[in-house]
Amino acid sequence: MRGSIILFTAAVIIASGAGVRAASLTIEQSGQRFSEKSAVLKSGESLSFANKDDVSHNITVVDDDDEAADLGLQKPGEILDYRFDKTGRFKIRCSIHPGMKMTVTVK
Repeated sequence: MRGSIILFTAAVIIASGAGVRAASLTIEQSGQRFSEKSAVLKSGESLSFANKDDVSHNITVVDDDDEAADLGLQKPGEILDYRFDKTGRFKIRCSIHPGMKMTVTVK
């Protein structure tokens, strides 16, 4: 019986993530626009970019120091994830569609 309780407790801790997993927010791309104009995250959290358009996108993430991360070509239906590991303000752009832009503040 005691072994069953220990296994149950371990399973609950593993299933809950015990605070190890960072939160994630999904931003949809539709009509060549992001679903949000801005987002606020904590350091270590992620954004998922879901391409709901019938065209490809190319997401870039630019930080306060003008350092850019290019997430590469994103085909229709694909989801790309980006984890924000440092604080600051970030500009998110599609290098193919200049009207697609949003900002992310990481605290």
